[in-house]
Amino acid sequence: IEELLASGHAVVGLDNFSKYGRLERTFDDNPRYKFVAADAKDGPLLRDLLGDCDHFVAAAAMIGGISYFHEFAYDLLAENERITADALDAAIWAHKNRRLRKITVLSSSMVYESATEFPTPEDAILRSPPPRSTYGFQKLATEYFCRGAREQYGLPYTIARPFNCV
Repeated sequence: IEELLASGHAVVGLDNFSKYGRLERTFDDNPRYKFVAADAKDGPLLRDLLGDCDHFVAAAAMIGGISYFHEFAYDLLAENERITADALDAAIWAHKNRRLRKITVLSSSMVYESATEFPTPEDAILRSPPPRSTYGFQKLATEYFCRGAREQYGLPYTIARPFNCV
């Protein structure tokens, strides 16, 4: 967000504070930053917020560490699917009816957790067995949401798969 603002872009942020509570950020008072405290599953609100946007970075999710994946195996899958569906629905609408040009969706390297090719090339995602964890499976489903939105509605997308190494 800081880099986008420094480059002259306007940014709208959305958070329901379910993970960390309210946080102060260095850019909170930036005149090009608008923050909305709300739920990412509020489809009408998302459509309203996307009305003047040309790029949507969909990063909302129920998140946590590895133990979280197992402790909340169902809740994580169900909640993140709802968030993903609402995000893509709003993006499809904004692409068709407003000026949205593209969505960037946060996935995860966990989509490769069952990979059998090492090193694992990008296109192995189409040949690898599905992820074992519900988290990895949901992130893979997120990528299929994007593919479906592109195929049916022409919505351009980018998938970002952050990876942490220890």
